[in-house]
Amino acid sequence: MVWPFYFLLIYLMTAGIKLSSLWNAKSKQWVTGRKNWKKDLKSIPPKKNLRIWFHVSSLGEFEQARPVIEKLKAHQEPIDIILTFFSPSGYLIRSGYPLATVRYLPADLPGNAAKWVECIQPDIAVFVKYDLWPGYLKALEKRKIPSVLISAHWTPGGFLNSRNIPPTRSLLRKFSQIFLQQENHLAYFRSKGFENLSVAGDTRIDRCLELPAETEARLPSKLKELEPFDLVAGSTWAPDEKLIIEATKTLNLRILIAPHDVSPANVERLIHSIQLPAVKLSELSEAPHTTRIVVVDSIGLLSVLYAKGKIAFVGGGFGAGIHNTLEPMAHNKPVIFGPAYSKFPEAVEMLRLKAARSVNSTQELIDSIEFYKDFAHAEAAGKTANDYMVRNAGASAKVTKYLLESIPYSAK
Repeated sequence: MVWPFYFLLIYLMTAGIKLSSLWNAKSKQWVTGRKNWKKDLKSIPPKKNLRIWFHVSSLGEFEQARPVIEKLKAHQEPIDIILTFFSPSGYLIRSGYPLATVRYLPADLPGNAAKWVECIQPDIAVFVKYDLWPGYLKALEKRKIPSVLISAHWTPGGFLNSRNIPPTRSLLRKFSQIFLQQENHLAYFRSKGFENLSVAGDTRIDRCLELPAETEARLPSKLKELEPFDLVAGSTWAPDEKLIIEATKTLNLRILIAPHDVSPANVERLIHSIQLPAVKLSELSEAPHTTRIVVVDSIGLLSVLYAKGKIAFVGGGFGAGIHNTLEPMAHNKPVIFGPAYSKFPEAVEMLRLKAARSVNSTQELIDSIEFYKDFAHAEAAGKTANDYMVRNAGASAKVTKYLLESIPYSAK
């Protein structure tokens, strides 16, 4: 009985987004991208090869799917990839991704899901992290198309103990296989009656380990000429920025700061709040070499920008949770973040190994920066971070192997 209410909620959410698109730019992108999705289905090439559909929520989940997609495309047998995004921010950056046909995911309503699955005819569907779309999972099940959840991550003790869990459990059981990130979650899920799961690890690690080799080609030339920054702060929000700005003034730091929201209004707000000479990255070529503060005003570069810092600060830790710490770890950088890190196993492990620091105040941030200014401390933290990455690599190979072995025989 819960699903009619769910689909009503999705319908109302869609209507609300359409209404807000009259004044909200992100909502407008969401609506515009899906406006003619049924007609757009005709532009998807007819199925000639094996076809795998990947759905990702946004850019972060795409980076988890990416190493698997690349391994599949390198396979000797031709495989077509359909890649869908929920978020406009992810779609707009990766709509030209050359290894896949990229589209927005239509709203999760029964008619939409049935039409989508019928038209793209995937041999298997892959969802990432914690994307559970009932309409699509039901449509796949109805057509006996296997579905897989990769890099799954939920905190034991919360998710499966919810009063609302029975319908969610039924959704999880629709997956042919669930690949968990952490070994210590396996027994807990098994205790709740799940057998369709195994541990592969986090596919992001495989992707992030590729970043150092890409840095030279992707790093803006105007940054290559500059000395390393004392601090590169990524995916920051206002509470993070308050501490960073105060620490910058106290320690006279050279910083590169990439806010989570790079809209012109937010970038201007950040520059104004710094109250020190600062320049946008897009205008850096016109700025003097003595510029000490650079504010990133574009997306898609952060993963390589960490290479230009001596220390990394990852934002989000004073809100819902920190952003990606694996990217700076891949560049062998010591990492600092706020207190909301408990849901992120790599952050918890780095703190346990004393290879990262969590801060709650400006003074703690200042102390942490001064600690990592000691080259020996920074080098030790960076090596520990890289060792962790190498030790936990290989998830994408495990997932790829399963997908290739699980494609129905009739499709091969």
